[in-house]
Amino acid sequence: MREQALVGFYVSAVILLLWAALAAAGRRLVPHGFTLRRRLLLGLVAAGLAFLPLGDVPLWMRAFSFHSNPSLPLLGLGLVAWARVVFERSWFGREDWLALWGFGAVAGTVLYVHPLVATDVDVYFWGWERGVAASVLGALAVLAIAGGLRAGLLLVAALAALGLDALESRNAWDYVIDPFYWLLSLGMLAAILLQAARRPRRSGPAAAFKL
Repeated sequence: MREQALVGFYVSAVILLLWAALAAAGRRLVPHGFTLRRRLLLGLVAAGLAFLPLGDVPLWMRAFSFHSNPSLPLLGLGLVAWARVVFERSWFGREDWLALWGFGAVAGTVLYVHPLVATDVDVYFWGWERGVAASVLGALAVLAIAGGLRAGLLLVAALAALGLDALESRNAWDYVIDPFYWLLSLGMLAAILLQAARRPRRSGPAAAFKL
């Protein structure tokens, strides 16, 4: 039963991501005539593409073999992006996106880079101590939600998935961070910082007042 649920979970995730990609491309090609009906039809196209055989293996299975344990924040980002481009619903604000990119960059760097710096400390091992990991993640979720960040709900979802053993991994950290989410976060933060650096700097009393 659990294997069937995992298959349904991954198939749904691939369909939603394909749907979002097709809808985003459609909006660029036909910015003023891409109706909701056409966007819904793209959902059927995405479902068909998910089962398109590539070397006798469906596309969704190829995606699963390439990235078999996506974290809940990454899946949540895909869902939010899907809602934004398909139904034009913006569930996250600028602060939520910054928080998610910051969390992904910091958590991923600590988890994946620390063995190069501190060889006698294994942060990943702490993820097997589910009680400790759940307490840390729960505290972060409460702080985020109390601070008005909807992104904290993704940590709540990760905790729920952890309790249900929804993913293949049984390590708590794998529910909130994965290599793709980490690299994506680093790239997005770099792009944000580069964009901020390119903005013309204000000078004089106006700038001091802004600060």
